[in-house]
Amino acid sequence: MGEKNSSFNILCLAFLIVLSSGLFLSKPVSSSEELDVLFSIGLSPGEGIPNFKSKMNLQPLQRPNLDSPPVEGLEVKKGTIFNFTEAQYQTIESGLVIIKETQQLEVINYGNIKYLSKDAYYSSEKETNLTLKKGDQINVLQSRAEGQMFFEYQGNIYAGSCEPCYGASYKTAWWVKISLSSKSGWVLINESTVEFLEREF
Repeated sequence: MGEKNSSFNILCLAFLIVLSSGLFLSKPVSSSEELDVLFSIGLSPGEGIPNFKSKMNLQPLQRPNLDSPPVEGLEVKKGTIFNFTEAQYQTIESGLVIIKETQQLEVINYGNIKYLSKDAYYSSEKETNLTLKKGDQINVLQSRAEGQMFFEYQGNIYAGSCEPCYGASYKTAWWVKISLSSKSGWVLINESTVEFLEREF
């Protein structure tokens, strides 16, 4: 009888060890953790106004975030050509660059921000000189039209021509807001969801 109780206790202990190990190993990673927005601008990337044709049925979301609930009663059917009313171009992962030699850049300093609206972008056009010294670190965020770049340096967001930024690796997410049948929602733009049509200038 004692041997049976001992065997039973050992089995229970082994089961608890396996169960607890499984709980630690199966820590879920949510969409919000994968798509943590470091910086975003209320504009689309590149020049001109882009147009799209849906490659699949698209379900617009209430916010430009994969965790956002869908907009009920709103769907973009496969093959629909559509434009948009708003855009958000988000930086999900920045690219670290270490400055190799001291240099001076002509840039616009937008300050310590995480979001830059379309109006603020176009109204803040006063350039300033920024000196980057050898060994300084910058975080490259995203490209802008005409070869300009966004980058973060010492807590501030800068935009302008930035040779050290070119070639840096970073991740972005492009969202646009569409309106159909008096409802509106956000759609994620990439090569899987849409066909890119000719831009308007």
